[in-house]
Amino acid sequence: MDTIVALSTPMGVSGIGVIRLSGPDSLHLLQEIFCKKEVRPRYAYLGKYHLETDKSVLDEVLFTFFEENASYTGEAMLEISCHGNPLILQQILQDCLKRGCRQAEPGEFTRRAFLNGMLDLCQAEAVEDLIHARSVQAIQLAQKQLAGSLSVRIEQFITTLTEQIAYIEAFLDFPEEDLPEENRKVFKETLENMRNQIEQLIRSHQQYAPLHDGIRTVIAGIPNAGKSTLLNLLLGQTRALVSEIPGTTRDFISEYCTLSPYTLKLIDTAGLHETQNPIEKLGIEKSYEQIQQSDIIIWVVDGSQIQEQTIQCLKEKFAPENTLVIFNKSDLGFCEAYKELFKAYMTCVLSLKADDALLLLERALKNFLDNKYHNFSQEAFMIRERHAEAFSLAKKNLDNALNLLHTKCYDDCLAAELKEVLKALEQVVGRIDYERVLDQIFSKFCIGK
Repeated sequence: MDTIVALSTPMGVSGIGVIRLSGPDSLHLLQEIFCKKEVRPRYAYLGKYHLETDKSVLDEVLFTFFEENASYTGEAMLEISCHGNPLILQQILQDCLKRGCRQAEPGEFTRRAFLNGMLDLCQAEAVEDLIHARSVQAIQLAQKQLAGSLSVRIEQFITTLTEQIAYIEAFLDFPEEDLPEENRKVFKETLENMRNQIEQLIRSHQQYAPLHDGIRTVIAGIPNAGKSTLLNLLLGQTRALVSEIPGTTRDFISEYCTLSPYTLKLIDTAGLHETQNPIEKLGIEKSYEQIQQSDIIIWVVDGSQIQEQTIQCLKEKFAPENTLVIFNKSDLGFCEAYKELFKAYMTCVLSLKADDALLLLERALKNFLDNKYHNFSQEAFMIRERHAEAFSLAKKNLDNALNLLHTKCYDDCLAAELKEVLKALEQVVGRIDYERVLDQIFSKFCIGK
């Protein structure tokens, strides 16, 4: 195995920059660069970085050595923390390459950690999710997975399946013996419980994405209800044009907003109404497309005037469990008929021009999100598309196995289905080494991780 090197902090001016080396030559290079023969592992030293060409001092740095089997990659590693001048960082990288190192590929450090048994594949993927998480909950989920929460659950499944397969095959070795009826009942209960847990994991895939990428939040309503004003208020800046003229917004605007612990991807859309203007029609069509793709909807309604027919039409498109209704323009009054019309929805009455508008809006939105994603980070797992596909395959084979138990078919068929379940679950944690799968996963990492 060769020794790799990479910059592990973003390129640019900063107080500190970190360069990492991993591989068998790490200790030897440390001794050459810093003229130090003995070092204590996992101990930070202050030293002068000597260039290979003329032995001149480039920078005064902190360096730490990690011994084999006690590092992130499982190999001997060297971490150098130097001043964050891009010229210094580039010279150190070039110097390491001259000394025989190779530039690391994206994700190669984590890939080596996986191949050396320091992480399983779920944990390795969690490293990338931890780096790119957009919300506090996504960070919590990534930390759970990095600590092995999903891996432990899968290992429990694998252990149970292995025991059951072994038991069934023991009976297959003695053809005159049939699997006892009481054992079939236990198997059935065990497999049904496993199937239910796997279904829950598949559902987590649908719920996890909004927390990781930002909850896709569409701001919708009829023209001149206050959608753009609401967007600007949440962002704390004038991002959308606000006008008394209906139909000013003809295309959607997208911005990120943090409402701790949530991160929202706010999308301001064109007002929903009937029009003959072809450009406005196109904007409204795009609005409905955004609504269909949304995680939640903030429906802005002019609460000062009743528009029952329009409201009834829009209610068909806005599910109450995914929609927060904001009754704007409370300074002009409020139509009490709205209370009955929106009794199934969570609502908030305010004036977006009032001094307390932001406080009331954030409180209502936070309450809505807490209700929708209640304790999600404690209950859910971080499920990727790759995991979901494997779990779906496992569930399909579990269903087949349960049908075989019900019809009392041949036990070798039952064992074969359980082996397929086992194979699908092993793919999630990386027990089966598919080089193509590994290339796809780690190519998305940043260099130096």
